[in-house]
Amino acid sequence: ASTLALAWGSSSVASRQRQTLKHTNMPRAKKPKLDPKTAEKRDRFARIFPPRVEKLVKSLEVLTNCSVKSSYDWTPDLVKRAWLEIAKALATAAKSFDLDLTITLNGVNIRDIDTSKKL
Repeated sequence: ASTLALAWGSSSVASRQRQTLKHTNMPRAKKPKLDPKTAEKRDRFARIFPPRVEKLVKSLEVLTNCSVKSSYDWTPDLVKRAWLEIAKALATAAKSFDLDLTITLNGVNIRDIDTSKKL
């Protein structure tokens, strides 16, 4: 089986994000020659997207530091509201890439939870 490794870059976040996809030995199809405009768009995406993902992951890691009870005091309701908003933003962002990201909280789809009321 051949292996395709995906990496975001050279940072420590990248090492955690590295994934290996294995697939069967299939004959490799010739890659179609891209027109210069499409090639430029792909290059720009390959340059811009990974660092933005790394920044997002790092922000979530920093946010996780707020969970330390010896340093911070928080209520479950406030934390649920915040994570619901984050989850909704992730689902919306995934949708813009034609991905259907379904996130649930205690078995309820986040899209069906009204954050204006007490959780």
